[in-house]
Amino acid sequence: MIDSRRLVVPREHYGVLVEPDAAGVRACLARDAAAGYDAVPILDTTLGALRARLRRRLDLAGPLILTGHQAGFGHAGVFAKTIAADALAAGVGGVTVFLTVDSDVPKSRQLAVPRVEGNQLKRVFMDVPGCDPRLPSEWQRDVGPEEWAAFFARVRSLWSGSGDSLLPAFADGWLAAARLKPGFCDGMSGAHAAVEKTLGLGQARSLRASRLCTTPEFRALVAHLALRAPAFAAHYNQAQLTYRQRYGVRNVHRPAPPLHVGPDRAELPFWVSRRGQARRRLYVADQGDAMEFFADNEPIDLLPKVRLTRVECHEDLWPIEADGWHIRLRALTLSAFARLLLADLFIHGIGGAKYDRMTEDFVHRFFGVELAPMCCVSATMHLPLPQHGVSQGDVRAARRASRDIRYNPQRYSPDLPKDLLRHREKLIHESAALKATRSHDHAARARVFHEIRRLNDELLRRDPARVDDVERRARQLEEQWRQDRIALDREYFFALHRRSDMERLVERVRSHLETG
Repeated sequence: MIDSRRLVVPREHYGVLVEPDAAGVRACLARDAAAGYDAVPILDTTLGALRARLRRRLDLAGPLILTGHQAGFGHAGVFAKTIAADALAAGVGGVTVFLTVDSDVPKSRQLAVPRVEGNQLKRVFMDVPGCDPRLPSEWQRDVGPEEWAAFFARVRSLWSGSGDSLLPAFADGWLAAARLKPGFCDGMSGAHAAVEKTLGLGQARSLRASRLCTTPEFRALVAHLALRAPAFAAHYNQAQLTYRQRYGVRNVHRPAPPLHVGPDRAELPFWVSRRGQARRRLYVADQGDAMEFFADNEPIDLLPKVRLTRVECHEDLWPIEADGWHIRLRALTLSAFARLLLADLFIHGIGGAKYDRMTEDFVHRFFGVELAPMCCVSATMHLPLPQHGVSQGDVRAARRASRDIRYNPQRYSPDLPKDLLRHREKLIHESAALKATRSHDHAARARVFHEIRRLNDELLRRDPARVDDVERRARQLEEQWRQDRIALDREYFFALHRRSDMERLVERVRSHLETG
């Protein structure tokens, strides 16, 4: 139901994107998300039974509105998904679940904070405590509340608008959580809960991707795909190729890299790693009565097929897990898992809504069913920062002028000597005539060209300040445009925004979901 042409970032302040519109979202909610799942075999059970088991295990009942994001300091457009999930769940008496993708590595190890110094606007990049960009968020170094308190105090000292922003509520929530558990994701969950309460939202249930990957239902899905790895990879890769052809994507690794299938083993779309180590790709090989698992090229386990094919055998840890290895969902597979086994409606951002077209394709090819419906929600918010109102067109015009004045000084200086201007005009006509009638007379053409250049320099010397003014204006506009780019960046951390502005965003998102 999503129109891909409408998946465009809103440009205006308080701009909100909801796709499909309110009526379309209501139609999504009216669908039976698991229609036909009971007819899809998964090992010795069905997809429908596996879905029901996982939702019971996680104590999730009723219409489930699911959204999520990587663990990090997201912008207001990301938070808009939480607002939308809250509004939709309230409307249908459902449950809001926020899925933290803690199996991803951090997008950045720094937090960008705008700072006004006199008439200059700068961006200060602060190191996030304990952040190692090589490791998934679930394995970031534990940081105590004292270090986090110093971090947030530094942010407040840099950001002039921190007093009436959501930053105090966010920091208080983080520190309260950090006193109980020092993990990065624990602090982030506590901070989000505090902000949601401040804004009058019903607190979303917090769920982590790493938690999903420790469930028997997850093991069953991995086993099901491992036993059919070449066939699954073929469907996955065909969906990737179809997506690229349909949307004109030239990069062979977008929206996700194809799975490698060799003569002796096949890649599955999962990460595998040990705590504190970088992630590696999961491969499997059919060894007759057993499946062998690899972390890239390293063999890590050999599991009998008789065990893999029985759901009850996945209630216990696999030997690979007992040995310290962790299997985690990759991007598209995470979305597929969440929409197959959890959600009644999944709320994506713009990027996710685009790439999940491929997810829907390979799920339909392999499982023969439709995923739970999705919608897309995003927003644009600008911080209250000084702006000059300079456009890129203004800058281009000023750059052209700074070049043009050296070739056409008469356009910029109104009082140049008439005799020099007449002589220049005569030379220009002579140059045009030579080009038309004696184009191969390079010596004559070069003489006239250099005489025009000499005359232009002479004209510029009659008004030397004019060149400085034009070039100074170009530099000024370039700097003002650069500062406006800083001011209008939509990706600043959402808690830097004023509480009143975020309350208005809540109203805007709710309005879009009510009326379209």
